[in-house]
Amino acid sequence: MRLSQNQFLGILCLLFGGLLILVWAPLDSGNWYVVQVRGKYSIGDSMAPAFAGAIFLVSGLMMLFGPQNDDEPAPDRSDVTFIFGILATIVVGLVIMRFGGPAAAAVLGLEYRPLRDSVPWKFLGFGLGGFYMVATLVAFVEGRLTWRAMATGIGAVLLIIVLYDLPFEDLLLPPNGDV
Repeated sequence: MRLSQNQFLGILCLLFGGLLILVWAPLDSGNWYVVQVRGKYSIGDSMAPAFAGAIFLVSGLMMLFGPQNDDEPAPDRSDVTFIFGILATIVVGLVIMRFGGPAAAAVLGLEYRPLRDSVPWKFLGFGLGGFYMVATLVAFVEGRLTWRAMATGIGAVLLIIVLYDLPFEDLLLPPNGDV
């Protein structure tokens, strides 16, 4: 049986969605999908990543069993390279996001944990890793690094900071809650 590109991508989405729901979300979160607090049930920390995993599962099923184009070529080495290039970019971006702030503080001889909720430290890792991910992914898709890709990376990071960090006093952008 020959898989089309959509079916191949569908299988990858199913694998990632299953991994996200069954392994990543429960092990990375402080509690389960639903928690009982003072006799009431509420949404647990694992619910949002599990919801994202469910979207991956549904998308994967749609790509795997949906309408197929008979003229579509089978996946080749460049398709697999492209997908794993994107995954590698995301992994490197997350590493930069996680260790950017602590590394900068260590270079200056400072302890990062007390600084993680103060400007500019609270934005450093998130900003560097987020910029890297967005700009590199745009450049990867377009086949070259452009000023527009870099501006998109800066704009995306600033928009997330404005929408998610500035309105909330107690919110720590990733990965500062874990550091």
